[in-house]
Amino acid sequence: MGEKSIVAKANTKSSSVRTTIPEKIVREIEITVGDVLDWETTMQGGRKIIRIKKLE
Repeated sequence: MGEKSIVAKANTKSSSVRTTIPEKIVREIEITVGDVLDWETTMQGGRKIIRIKKLE
């Protein structure tokens, strides 16, 4: 298994959630505060795959 983080409620007025991106992942994909991330979900071999990439 890879890096782990805990999902928490973002605020009381919506159903949004948030998590902290583990430091190892931050370094690996070279993200900094203010970067925009693109989230994509697909099915592959009966499993849900989530791809996250930093937009340039």
